[in-house]
Amino acid sequence: MAGAAAAALVTEMTKEGWTSMRAAVARFFGHGGEDEQERQLRRLDADQAQVSEVSTEELVDRWKRRFLTLAEDFPAAVQDLAALAASRPNDAASLSSQNAVGNQGPVIQIGRDNSGDVQMGRN
Repeated sequence: MAGAAAAALVTEMTKEGWTSMRAAVARFFGHGGEDEQERQLRRLDADQAQVSEVSTEELVDRWKRRFLTLAEDFPAAVQDLAALAASRPNDAASLSSQNAVGNQGPVIQIGRDNSGDVQMGRN
């Protein structure tokens, strides 16, 4: 469960609207008290600022350990951890597909982890 929560968190770090995930993480670490919550939020903000410079695996492992430590010390936090884990999108469901037929002009793809192909010619 901690691994799924960490993966969901790291996935959201790369998105513009990650504030709801940050709030959920704050709620989780709030079980450890205000000082713990503030300390972990500082770490979270630092990791989010350097998300493009650190491997996904390293970030997931780092946050998995942090989630496990708090959940072991504060069993009441497990429900919030489960909510974080449930927020991870199913890989297949999170894929999007866009098709355009008969269009002309340049193709501009913005975002991360894009793949696809362009087929030229007439149908």
